[in-house]
Amino acid sequence: MSSRVVTIVETTPINKCKYCLVGVPDVGLVGTIALSYIIQEEQMAEVGHLESDALPPVIVVHNGDPKSTLRLYHKGDLVAVVSEIPIDPQIIPSVARSVVDWVKSKNVKLLIALSGIAVQNRLEIDLPVVYGVGSSVYVKNLMKDAGVQIFEEGFVAGLHAILMKECLKNKIPGMILLAQSHLQYPDPGAAASLIASFNNLIGWKVDTKELLAQEEEIRLKMRALMQRTQQQMQQVQKGREQEIPPLYM
Repeated sequence: MSSRVVTIVETTPINKCKYCLVGVPDVGLVGTIALSYIIQEEQMAEVGHLESDALPPVIVVHNGDPKSTLRLYHKGDLVAVVSEIPIDPQIIPSVARSVVDWVKSKNVKLLIALSGIAVQNRLEIDLPVVYGVGSSVYVKNLMKDAGVQIFEEGFVAGLHAILMKECLKNKIPGMILLAQSHLQYPDPGAAASLIASFNNLIGWKVDTKELLAQEEEIRLKMRALMQRTQQQMQQVQKGREQEIPPLYM
């Protein structure tokens, strides 16, 4: 067995799962910030984690309890997959395939990856716009109905790109939500825009007032994670999303 094999361990069996959210550290840490906030606000229960010999020999400790850095949370129709550390580019394909295979086994109706798109004038933007990439016409219509602008031209890199490839291969409805964001600074404001789009998509009502009230505190707390994430983003060419592919110039 390859050392890069990634398995999902359910510590609590999950029988009901309509939506799967994925958030990992990348542009502006918006996916991680947004998903962590949703988990806390909705009091989602920890139900599992990802295991692999290729994952870093690191655990996190919360309230005195040791935990995996890549965990699963569950509430109602929603499962969340969240990472508290950057994912090594060499294991990204294995993580993505593991998540999509698991989603397929649970008959999930929609996989939603949360991320950011770097914009140079972010300081001038009061309310970041959320763009979306969809795996099918059905998914694109869902995004339009939720007020998400279709991402027409550009690149998507990293874990979200492989998730989309696997969704297409397995004919699983999938989307990537990209909020306008700082590239190198934690961006809670962009995370709030992602949450608003998430609310519109699946009918939840996660209040972002507390998130926005804690913007400065979150930026300070997550500076070190952002610094570690920058090196990984360079390896997978994050930040290229607004480049125009040469075939369409």
